[in-house]
Amino acid sequence: MNSDLTLSSLRDKGHKITNVRKEVVGMFSQADKPLTAQELHKALKTIGLSVNKTTVYRELQFLTDQGYLVEVHLNPKETSYESTDLMHHHHLICETCGKIDNVTNCLAKELEEDVLKKKGFEIARRSLEFYGTCADCSKKS
Repeated sequence: MNSDLTLSSLRDKGHKITNVRKEVVGMFSQADKPLTAQELHKALKTIGLSVNKTTVYRELQFLTDQGYLVEVHLNPKETSYESTDLMHHHHLICETCGKIDNVTNCLAKELEEDVLKKKGFEIARRSLEFYGTCADCSKKS
């Protein structure tokens, strides 16, 4: 996510650029992994913004509704978010330390085409996540 372009686009659409919105967009522009509302709330407090959790959730919903963020379900108890500007990818999630890494080589497109051909089912979106143990945690055991 390009922070300047996103904020400019929001301004052009007539939306206000609050300090919280500016910082949230900035955090997603620098994020190397999906972020949760909890992580954002903590990060905003760390930089001195006094913001409640409801505001964070509203901002995430707003940016999702505007098409700048997408929900990512890596944990059944919590929703994460990431920029829609990212190249299509899937995630590797370490169940030991919680580290999240991206996988960009995707064979799901071939499966999607096969499903369309054989079943006539058009897939609108897909999610494929891999859970296991990262290399660092494997070395420790």
